Amino acid sequence: MEDDYIYPPELLGSIDFEKEHLTTYDPQISFPNPEPNLLVRPLRRSDYNRGYMDLLLSALYIRDEGISQEEFEERFDKMKASGSSYIITVIEDTSTKKIIGNAVLHIELKFLQPSIKRGRLEDIAVLEGYRGKQLGKLLMDVTTILCKKVGCFRVSLHCKDKFVPLYKKFGFYIDELENIMWLQKNYLQS
Repeated sequence: MEDDYIYPPELLGSIDFEKEHLTTYDPQISFPNPEPNLLVRPLRRSDYNRGYMDLLLSALYIRDEGISQEEFEERFDKMKASGSSYIITVIEDTSTKKIIGNAVLHIELKFLQPSIKRGRLEDIAVLEGYRGKQLGKLLMDVTTILCKKVGCFRVSLHCKDKFVPLYKKFGFYIDELENIMWLQKNYLQS
């Protein structure tokens, strides 16, 4: 169980990147090995020990301690047990055995039609020393392709204004008719 994947690696293997990629790369980049010693793959249960939480905490600017390895493994098991609701793709630097990139596709089932699925992209992050190498772009490309492969009819993401131009390259747009509203954190924790 130590090396369980959050989703079957064959799903990534089914991507014909040359035909399916959605944006251009300069210089060209390959998948699943964008550079020597870098590997795009599903999240593994053992990735806590490969710095997964460090990546999330630093790249997403979270001022927290994160969760323990035991909590990580419990959460991983629950996510995996939910079927294919969580498609978490990472980039590993195989020379350092560290996780340096991450993208989450969360899939929601809907009641409107029997096969309707809605995707939500979250936690797209690349560790600081690896930025500027088109790895975030690659994670977006791969995750967007996976949305189509698993049958999502609609995909959304929330982002900071500075990332809007990047996400527009993948066909995302700002819907002026919708608003995002949040319930205050202090209310939820009382």
